[in-house]
Amino acid sequence: MIKLIVIIFANQKGGVGKTTCCRELGIYFASIGKRILLIDADPQGNLTNGLIANNNKNGLFEALTGGEYIFKKYSDNIYILSGDSRLTGLSKSLVGEIDAYTRLKAVLSDDRFKAFDYIFIDSLPGFDTLTINCLTACSDVIIPMSPAEYTLQGTNELLMSISKVKTNYNPEIKITGVIINAYDSRPIITREIKEEIQGVFGEKVFDSVFSKTIKIEEAISQKTGILHLNARAKEDTCR
Repeated sequence: MIKLIVIIFANQKGGVGKTTCCRELGIYFASIGKRILLIDADPQGNLTNGLIANNNKNGLFEALTGGEYIFKKYSDNIYILSGDSRLTGLSKSLVGEIDAYTRLKAVLSDDRFKAFDYIFIDSLPGFDTLTINCLTACSDVIIPMSPAEYTLQGTNELLMSISKVKTNYNPEIKITGVIINAYDSRPIITREIKEEIQGVFGEKVFDSVFSKTIKIEEAISQKTGILHLNARAKEDTCR
């Protein structure tokens, strides 16, 4: 039996690149022939709106409330289970329900999800009911971190939350790695913070980093990934 690989990009802090890492890695894996489902579990819906036309119906909200949901096609190998602002109210309404933290896990047991090689989840900052739902449903955690002041603030809370989910809901969950995002090696403070992150997480920190670049914003504005943005630039040059 093939195990479903579900990876959540999680961090209690906002603005560290969870959406960026989720989108760019999803697009890269798709480029090498993997079938990818991106799940937007952030009520802001930035992952959804950064790739497809704004359409918040039949997405994650419906999936978690027993409604009709669809996988929206971005490309031949990438589909999206969209997210929107209604997820904020849902997170609050789930409190006290018997299946409050296991709804997404139940949804992912549907055979429709077996069509994908990887499922990537973009989560919201903090740890509310919806985030715990995602941690309960996933197999792997990737932690994006930006090399900025206070970046490690709340790290103990992050690790403790993952540990509690592992104990109570998902014994197979594991931290696969830490991605340093928006990295600029020129400032000394940035290099020092990178070393501090490596001191805390050790070998969990990936050697590759996401460099700080305006191309991220350009890719978002064109509803694509950096990989395809560079390809388009080459095509334009050849014309």
